[in-house]
Amino acid sequence: MFAQTIIVLSAATCLVQGWGIHHAGNSGQNVKCERLSVSFCRGLRYNLTAMPNFMGHEDQHQAERTLATFMPLVHYNCSKHLRLFLCSVFAPVCSEHVAMQIPACKSLCLSVRKDCEPALTSLTLPWPHLLDCDRFLDRGNTLCVQPPDETLPDVPAVPPLQQTWPTQEQSQSISSQTKEHHQCPPHFVQIPNMATVTCAPRCGTDAYYRAEDKRFAERWMTGWAWLCFLSTLFTLLTFWVEPSRFRYPERPIVFLALCYNLLSVTYIVRGAAGPENLGCASQTDGPSYVPVHDGLRSIPCTIWWLTRHYLGLCSSTWWAVLCGCWLLSARNEWSSEALHNIAPYLHATAWGLPILITGGSLISRNIVADELTGLCQISDESALWLEVLPHATLLLLGCIFGSFAGAALVRVRRAVRSAGRSATKLERLMTRLGIFALLYALPALGGLACVIHESSVRPRWRTLALLAALDCRASQNCVPGPVYRAAGLEVALLRLFLSLVVGVTSGMWVWSGKTCRAWSKLLSAPSKPSRPLQSGRPIVQHMFQGFKPDMANLA
Repeated sequence: MFAQTIIVLSAATCLVQGWGIHHAGNSGQNVKCERLSVSFCRGLRYNLTAMPNFMGHEDQHQAERTLATFMPLVHYNCSKHLRLFLCSVFAPVCSEHVAMQIPACKSLCLSVRKDCEPALTSLTLPWPHLLDCDRFLDRGNTLCVQPPDETLPDVPAVPPLQQTWPTQEQSQSISSQTKEHHQCPPHFVQIPNMATVTCAPRCGTDAYYRAEDKRFAERWMTGWAWLCFLSTLFTLLTFWVEPSRFRYPERPIVFLALCYNLLSVTYIVRGAAGPENLGCASQTDGPSYVPVHDGLRSIPCTIWWLTRHYLGLCSSTWWAVLCGCWLLSARNEWSSEALHNIAPYLHATAWGLPILITGGSLISRNIVADELTGLCQISDESALWLEVLPHATLLLLGCIFGSFAGAALVRVRRAVRSAGRSATKLERLMTRLGIFALLYALPALGGLACVIHESSVRPRWRTLALLAALDCRASQNCVPGPVYRAAGLEVALLRLFLSLVVGVTSGMWVWSGKTCRAWSKLLSAPSKPSRPLQSGRPIVQHMFQGFKPDMANLA
C-alpha cells in the first residue's frame, strides 16, 4: 500500500505542528477527504486528497492551476521524486482513518532539492521560495510523506497536465489572492488564446535578458549587416562593370552575393525599425513579443521572417548550384555556353524551391519573436525540422559536388604536370576555389550548430527563468527582472555573426588585380576594348589552350 511505503506512522493521532505554509493549522473538522482529480498526481497509488491543501486552495481545480506554474521544473526531469513532492504539497495525501492533510517530510524536500539544485545553479536560478525546505516537517512524532524506498519500483511516467484556463464562471469563484498568484510575473504578459498557460515577455521590459545585452546585440547585428551589405554591393557593382568576367561556372557567385545583399538589408531594416515595431503583438494585458503559433498576428513580423527565411534558403540553394556547375565544368567538360543554356533551369531551382519550403514553414505557424534580438524566427521547438534540415541538406549537397569537382581538378593538374607543362594558373584557380568553399561552408556549418544548441538549451532555460520570476513575485525582497546570466547569449551573438559573415567573405572572389583594372578602366578615359575570350571551351581547357590531354579519361 502507498501509505505503508511513503508515510512515517510514528503517531497516528498526532496533528501537524510547525507548518509554515498557509492553512497549516487547519483542524480536522475543516478538512475533508475527496477523490483525487488532479491529473498530474494520478498513478501515485493514492486516490484520496484533502482540501484545502497547504497552499490554501479550496478545491482541486485551483490547486491544479497553481501546480501548472511548476511544470517547467517538472519538464526538466531533475529528480524522480519531484512529482511525489509537488503532489504532497498541492494535492496532499488523505486517509479515511486520519482526519488531516499529510504533508511532505523535510527529507523528501531536501532530496528533491539536492537533485534539482545543481541544474538550477548551472542556469543561475534559485530554488523556488515557495518550496523552501525549512517550511516542512522533520521525521519525528508526525505524519509526513517521505521518499519511497529505493527498492520499490520507480514512480510511473508523468502524465500530461491539462493546463487550461478556467471558464468565466470558474474564474468568478476564485478569490482575489488566488488570482494574483496565477497571473504572470510583472515583466510577462498572459496569452489567453493559447491552449496552455503561457506567459510571453512584455515589450519594453527586460524579462529574459538585460537591457545592456539587448543593446549590444542590436549594435553587433547592425554592424555586421552593414559590412555584409557593402561587401556584397561591391561584388554586384564589379559584375555590372565587367559582366563578361563572371561567366559560368562562376556566375552563381553573383546571385549568391545578391541573396546576402538583400539579406543584410533585412537586418538593417530591423535595426532602423526597432524590436517593438517588428516583433511585438497586442495582447489583453499589453503588448508582448510574438509567442509561438501566433506569428501571423503581427504582419511586420510575418513579412520580415518570410523575407529573411526565403533569402537564406536561396543562398543555400545557389551554393549547391555553384558547386554543381563546377562539377559539370571540371569533370564532365561542360563549356560556359553549355552551362548558360541550362541557366533557366538553374534559376527556377534556386528561386523556386525555397518558395515551397518557406510556404510549408509558414503553414506550421511556428514563428516567434526573440526578446534578445527582436527578430522573428522559427521557434526553438521546430528549428531542427524547419530550419536546420533544409539548410543542412543543401550545404551537404554542395559540399559533395564541390568535393567531386576538386578531385577532377586534381586529376587535370596531375595530367598537366606529367605532360611537362606549367599548372600555375590551374593551381591558382584551385586555391581560390578551396578558400572560397571553406569561407562559405565553415560559417554555414557553425551557424547550424548554433541553431541546434539553442533549440536544445533555450527552451528549458526560458521555462526555468519563468519559474524563477514566478517565485520572485511570491518573495518579499525580490526585485523582478532577468537572471544575471542569460543562457546562450554568446551563442546567439555567434549565430548572428556567422549568418552575415558569409556575405562579407563572398566578395573574396573579386579581390584581385582584375577588379582593380576593371574599375580603373571605368574611371579612366575610354580605350580600345580588349579581345573577348574565346567561347565554346570549358574553363579548364581555355586556361591551357594548346595542351590537349584526354579529358574524358581524366574525368
